[in-house]
Amino acid sequence: MATDSKIRLIVAADEPALFYSSVLQAEMDLEAIDVRDGVYPVGYGPDGQVFKLEAIGDRVRISHVEGLPPKPDDLRALLLRYLSATGVRDVEEADPLGSLLARCEATVD
Repeated sequence: MATDSKIRLIVAADEPALFYSSVLQAEMDLEAIDVRDGVYPVGYGPDGQVFKLEAIGDRVRISHVEGLPPKPDDLRALLLRYLSATGVRDVEEADPLGSLLARCEATVD
């Protein structure tokens, strides 16, 4: 389990990911127009829990998708893309999710 990470939400994006220490922080930081335009298609908790991003007026609402099992493999793929895009080369696809998250922690405020 990766729950000891300070990362609480990972948002898929063009970057290819944004990292937040809370859902509230992400809701305040992300722009509703970008959510509407599909820039941020999905969010994940540190263990692969799936979060839905919605634009409500000019605000962003992020909520856990109840009843959907966690998708740790999807999160792992996103983290590997992120690490590769930032030039990190010494990671393996089989690395534990917690290790990948730890490598990304420097990006969290």
